Amino acid sequence: MATKRWVVNASPLILLGKVEQVQLLGALASDIAVPRAVIREVSAKSDGRRTVQALMSLACASVVDDEDPPANILSWDLGPGETQVISQAVMHGTDRVVIDDLEARRCAKAMGLAIIGTLGVVGRAKAAGLIDRAAPIVQQLPTGNWTLRLR
Repeated sequence: MATKRWVVNASPLILLGKVEQVQLLGALASDIAVPRAVIREVSAKSDGRRTVQALMSLACASVVDDEDPPANILSWDLGPGETQVISQAVMHGTDRVVIDDLEARRCAKAMGLAIIGTLGVVGRAKAAGLIDRAAPIVQQLPTGNWTLRLR
């Protein structure tokens, strides 16, 4: 199997952690990179330690050092996690960024990156036969001030 490198942001990790489905990332990508800024953001949540442990139990997951972002990414004025995810993807190459934030998705698209969100991960898992039904997982996902788009 060819290596599929995904760089993952905090909101997909947090949401997948809440529904105990972090392992879907490892089933869909053979190399998962998570910037330290993202780990800090996830760890700050009440159940963040459990989510980070689930992530680090995946053989294909690694925490990567934060980078000095290029000016063209900094100009988008995104959060630290989003900035690092897009910087990692641009500077080190990736097949896809896993990100839900709409403005970060716009930035990633402007940088020529392939994008998937939390719903896209669940949808791909269903299509790949990794889960029987997507609806029970999607219904468990908390709602908030973020955008989930199936793509």
